Amino acid sequence: MREITLFWKRERLALNQVNIVTEVFEKCIFLGYLERTSTVVLAFMRGICKPDKTPFDMNESDDFEVTEILSEPSQNDSAWMFVINIKHPLTLLSAKIGKLTVKPGSCVNDEGLFYIIRGSPLSIKVVTTAARMMLKPDRISATTISQSDFRGNQILSDKRMDVLQIAYSEGWYNTPRGITLGELANKIGLGRSTVSEHLIKSESKIIQYFLEGDPTLFGEEMNGK
Repeated sequence: MREITLFWKRERLALNQVNIVTEVFEKCIFLGYLERTSTVVLAFMRGICKPDKTPFDMNESDDFEVTEILSEPSQNDSAWMFVINIKHPLTLLSAKIGKLTVKPGSCVNDEGLFYIIRGSPLSIKVVTTAARMMLKPDRISATTISQSDFRGNQILSDKRMDVLQIAYSEGWYNTPRGITLGELANKIGLGRSTVSEHLIKSESKIIQYFLEGDPTLFGEEMNGK
């Protein structure tokens, strides 16, 4: 597994196809996917807009479409939470080739755009080659990661993550469900009530995370402290 960070200086972004991002946002961070197929990429985002700007100003570009505002700035939090449909060719290419994902925490800040991707060496090579052709990043840095690295900064405990992964793989979230609660409990080796509690609390935590955001991803400056 490889991790690559593609970086563009903020002033360079103003010269290419994604300049709308720096025109609208002072800072913006990718939190995760709502939907990701070969043709549609819906992402959860959290950002601080420039004065007199809102996330909907992103719709002026053909590469972006804000589809829903989850929360607006308040007295205690100056950030917007929103869902955006990303249509940029590099993003769609990343979704099409598979075996690759954009890491939550990828962001635009005072320095520029940090686009962090993880995946197989071949998938990484395809995307980085395309990035060089389309947007010419200022810097590309690489690192090798282990499976244990995915446990860092997680919002669920190891046990709840394991239960959630098994539930997902066994079809618990299919429509209709591919497995009953009793069957799932037997598969996991826990009681029905315990499995139910893990699922409910995990789902609640994930929803809370995406609706309220994770302030630690922004640092003190992002939260106005």
